Amino acid sequence: MSDTAEQNTEETARQEEIAGLLPALSSLDKTAAELEQQAAAGKVTAGQIAVYETEAAHVRHLVNAAGVNTSEITDAEQEHRSVGDRGFTSRALDHATHPRHFEPTPDDAGSDKDRERDDEMEIEL
Repeated sequence: MSDTAEQNTEETARQEEIAGLLPALSSLDKTAAELEQQAAAGKVTAGQIAVYETEAAHVRHLVNAAGVNTSEITDAEQEHRSVGDRGFTSRALDHATHPRHFEPTPDDAGSDKDRERDDEMEIEL
């Protein structure tokens, strides 16, 4: 095999390896977005946090094991646009390298307000 053919084969294998990271990055991006929405609504569960942390650690491991850099991943995103929302690789890499800290919403969150509101309604009647 010629050097050029061997380089092309190696480059193709490398591009396939990088493209193989995109579904995990897309999943982490979606999980993080959902968790941020849930946190804003005050409805975060310990299970959601565990999934996010597990996905972030998994993506971090995959990226490190593949030895890829950010530009290689964003280039792959450009080539495979249908995998996720625009910019998902950058957001997912940010979550993988700098995971956010979330706290589960306590089970009784908001119940005191509901009780106060119920008491007020009973008084008004």
